[in-house]
Amino acid sequence: MPPVEREIKFKETLRDLLDRNKATVTHKKLGSSINASSTTISHYVNGRIKPSFDALVGIAAFFNVPLDYLVFGERPSTQEVEDPHSVRAEVARALAESNGRLGQQRDLILRVNRLLLAEVERVSDKLRNDPENFGPAGFLTDSEAMAIESCSHRTKVMIRTAPADVLIDEDGTVKLGAYFPTLIDNLRAGRTYQFIFYGKRAKFSPVVQAYRDLLGDTDVTLGGLPGTLEFRVLDAELPIAAVIHEIDVAQFERREPVLWARFRDNGIVNGTLVYTAMRHQEALGGVVLYDTYFESALRMFRRDWESARGL
Repeated sequence: MPPVEREIKFKETLRDLLDRNKATVTHKKLGSSINASSTTISHYVNGRIKPSFDALVGIAAFFNVPLDYLVFGERPSTQEVEDPHSVRAEVARALAESNGRLGQQRDLILRVNRLLLAEVERVSDKLRNDPENFGPAGFLTDSEAMAIESCSHRTKVMIRTAPADVLIDEDGTVKLGAYFPTLIDNLRAGRTYQFIFYGKRAKFSPVVQAYRDLLGDTDVTLGGLPGTLEFRVLDAELPIAAVIHEIDVAQFERREPVLWARFRDNGIVNGTLVYTAMRHQEALGGVVLYDTYFESALRMFRRDWESARGL
């Protein structure tokens, strides 16, 4: 293919460059930059002489223009300016992608916040409508007590009534109490329960039988359990019922992070948590013991367990 002939427009381009920069560029100044006189520059402008290659390169460098433009007067095409591989295009593309990601991230955050707000309102309504949550300040609800028990590898109970594991109607019918499923799960996991009943033996024999009846409907039985379930009775007064949990701390922290944060520094001592088992008029549960009350409960259980008789 024969080469495309292009019209040389050097003198016109040079004249235009000098006119556009006449405030700062003179023939003399341009000539000095390429080791030529101002007269030589005038000859270039008028087309009387043609510059050498070195002079062309020097003039192009002086005005910071391409040689093609200086010689042929051809500016870069629009396609070249918008070349997707150019630096400008790459910067524009990167900015567009960044803005797109930021916009998506902003929208996602707004959606998450909206869903979280709706969930907080739903849970708040549920809690407000649940009588269990209206106990006195510092009260441990039934569901919280069961959550703690589910992470206890040894549970010790001092009580003067039937535990919340079993319910016995006036006609002697035995029913599942709220805590019974947690007890069964712990026994299956090889965990230990020790109950001390305070009062007359005859009062608590039906309670122990109720446990046996309920266990008969499960896959665990007294005497053949992976875990241990022991009952003893002590004919004495009990100032206040209490439950002692020897906590599996790692499991508790993992499964109940909110309760762990609540009691780790004020309630759990050497992996043990003690709470009073009480009944508020509108909720079940208890209050966690601290300091001397905590130690007193531990000493009392150790002393009374040795004195109590098996059921």
